[in-house]
Amino acid sequence: MEAVYLLKYSTWGHHSLAFYHNQMLTEYTYGDWELFALNRRDAWTAWKNMTFLTQGALGRKSIFLKSGDSICERFIGCESVAQFLAPAEKVRLLEQKLQKDYLLNIETEVFNSKEGVFFVKHEVPYWGFHNCNHQLVEWLEFLGAKVSGRVLYDPRLIEGMVPKQKSITVLP
Repeated sequence: MEAVYLLKYSTWGHHSLAFYHNQMLTEYTYGDWELFALNRRDAWTAWKNMTFLTQGALGRKSIFLKSGDSICERFIGCESVAQFLAPAEKVRLLEQKLQKDYLLNIETEVFNSKEGVFFVKHEVPYWGFHNCNHQLVEWLEFLGAKVSGRVLYDPRLIEGMVPKQKSITVLP
């Protein structure tokens, strides 16, 4: 089994996944190109992009993190982090898929300086019935997680687990 980190953000109930190897924490996130990559966070853009199919974005952020460091302090807007264990082979396969998807569109890469995250265009369109939480549910289910609740907003992403801590630390 291998540790995976679920990060919850204050922005519209957004969640992401992070993986930790060799003192490097790499977060992957999914969202709308305009809302997340270009940081257009106005009401019109949000409404339009939840109503109609729009360009999806895959985000990635990697930071050096040593044992005992707080995760949320290093990720802007992070409210809480929950760690869970998943089969190591599935974790490896998901990480490889996300890295491959990211590198396939590297020529579209932009840096959102406000969030501190790099984004590329993603082949999966974004809208109300496939938003950041829907994509995350697919990733979690691939890892074997049981997902319930309102996926559109505030889902119970891992059965019986709600992140309750402001931050957790990386395992030694």
